[in-house]
Amino acid sequence: MIKCKLSDPSSTTNSGAKNMILKATGKINNTVSAAGHYIYPGYMIKGKKKNLMIEAGINILGPSYLKDLNRFFNNGDELDYILVTQSHYDHLGALSFLKRALPHVKTGAAPRVGKLMQKPSVIKTMNFLSDQLGDYFKDEIPVTEDNIQITPMAFDMALKEGDVIELGGISCHVYETPGHTRDHLSFFIPELSMLFPGEALGNPAGDGTEVKVEFVTSYSDYMASIEKLVQLNPDIIAMSHMYVYTEEDAHKHMDRTILATRAYRQLIEIYLDQAQGEIKDAVDLMVKVEYDQKGEILMERNAYIANLNAQVAAVHAAGQNC
Repeated sequence: MIKCKLSDPSSTTNSGAKNMILKATGKINNTVSAAGHYIYPGYMIKGKKKNLMIEAGINILGPSYLKDLNRFFNNGDELDYILVTQSHYDHLGALSFLKRALPHVKTGAAPRVGKLMQKPSVIKTMNFLSDQLGDYFKDEIPVTEDNIQITPMAFDMALKEGDVIELGGISCHVYETPGHTRDHLSFFIPELSMLFPGEALGNPAGDGTEVKVEFVTSYSDYMASIEKLVQLNPDIIAMSHMYVYTEEDAHKHMDRTILATRAYRQLIEIYLDQAQGEIKDAVDLMVKVEYDQKGEILMERNAYIANLNAQVAAVHAAGQNC
């Protein structure tokens, strides 16, 4: 979840034509293009027979996604599927809007996501968080329609490991990658050697050469998911926030994610040791030092504390299970 303004990475590249970190906007290659906003891209994918969108970002981007879909596919009616990686509001926030605008489109996610999207309390929280984010981005992403609220919805497809969606000439393969959320999925198109990992590979930070670690529900599951995705050896990684990594930078990002995740666990363990294993005390210490004193964490304070509580608990649980 990203709640801060970030520097524009449009000029970020590494030397060499094949070693690049690209801004997640516009044309990625002849088959894939990014819709909406680079912080919350929705990836539009053309097959020979069917068309797909992966991720549906935040609700205020609904009209922008629809505009880009109409342009990319000539007509939004040519879109066949929308798949989302997880149940967080900044990955499916515009899905209700898009389903209302394009009712023929089949939606897909893990079964748990479908269950959560039927709960009024979950929808209320998602809309509350969306309103906060909308206020933050109001100057950059003006709301152009009233009908953007997230509403309860049923998914057409309950996706699981091993599912394959054929698009004609290319195919989208489903992988279960829990750890950030329990319901997290990643998608891989082998014909393009292109991976859509959601937040299973963390999030880009800084100029894209840093990693924000994103395990929340389970450290061990998160590491196992990273290792699963590494085995795919993708040449392109289309992140759900900010960047697309290609060639050597795709491989480097996976290496950085593993190192950053292990280092972050070790950091949390230091604070747990100082707090004699008390989760609340460890969190309080980390907030005081890592957030308040160092001042280097680019995230709204309350959101940071909420995530940190879950991360410290996950590391504590991993230690107990050793």
